Amino acid sequence: MTITRRALCTLAALGLAASPTWAQEWPAKQPIRIIVPYPAGGNADSAARAVAEAASANLKQTIIIDNRPGASSIIGTEAVARAPADGYTIGVVSDSHAINHAMAKLPKAADVLGAKVPYDALKDFVPVSGMIIVPLVLVVNPKVPARTMKELVQLSKDSKSSGLNFGTMGTGSPWFIHMHQLRGLTKGEFVDVPYKGLAPAATDLLAGQIDTMVMPVHYAQQYIKAGKLVPIATLGAQRHPLLPDVPTVAESGYPGLAISNYLFFVAPAGTPPSIVEKLGREFNAALKQPAMKDKLGISGDPYPAESAELAARVRRDIETYGAVIQTTIK
Repeated sequence: MTITRRALCTLAALGLAASPTWAQEWPAKQPIRIIVPYPAGGNADSAARAVAEAASANLKQTIIIDNRPGASSIIGTEAVARAPADGYTIGVVSDSHAINHAMAKLPKAADVLGAKVPYDALKDFVPVSGMIIVPLVLVVNPKVPARTMKELVQLSKDSKSSGLNFGTMGTGSPWFIHMHQLRGLTKGEFVDVPYKGLAPAATDLLAGQIDTMVMPVHYAQQYIKAGKLVPIATLGAQRHPLLPDVPTVAESGYPGLAISNYLFFVAPAGTPPSIVEKLGREFNAALKQPAMKDKLGISGDPYPAESAELAARVRRDIETYGAVIQTTIK
């Protein structure tokens, strides 16, 4: 039996019509999984759940949260990198994504982070959308006799003080990086006191066991209102609406620093652009909903952002944080 060229073309066309690409079919199965490399109940987990709930309604798709904490977020992030690039596994990453990439070049990286970094932050992931911005404020225990940035820096240099104790979340954490950024900018003498989390560090600060630390604005606000902590300066480019009377570090006489913590969604490298675009559109739409600020609570502020913007931010942070790491961690 002879099949003409026209018949072959007709069959091919019918085949394409009957079998659209899996990227066009997406989402065609349940569920979409979001891997959060942090414990349940924390800021990252709460924010991811809020966005997932809003986005799932528009996508008409179940979205589940899979918490995989450990090793400075490396365990969960590796699971994302190794997942099929089909749009059904998404991950949450933070500032630590860029920090871990920069840290990986150090001989003692595995000792500091708790594991080797078995992926490349730039090559093994594609950003999908933003999630939250976590604005930061430098606070002191009320017993510390400083109410401005310049007074705090001067106090740290006082021979009687031997430096001010500064709480961080451990070597290589964003808090550690921010402390050294402040130290380098102000030439202040801040002594790192590492903790395993924000809560124990805050407890010691409230008790006067340490002098100062950087805190999320939303978290610190309750203690500032109660007079249990004193705000010195916010670390962002502009004052934060929750603390309108608190100047920025730049306004306090130290220009050149504007930082905040942030979290965003990523997909495994190779995920079709059409899927990344659709996911990003739905996640960003969820973040722009008027009710989202209330849903996020103390987790932070909504951070709708496009894939290209996030990719550029990661590259920039790898360079910035890498410079700090090279001078502070041997």
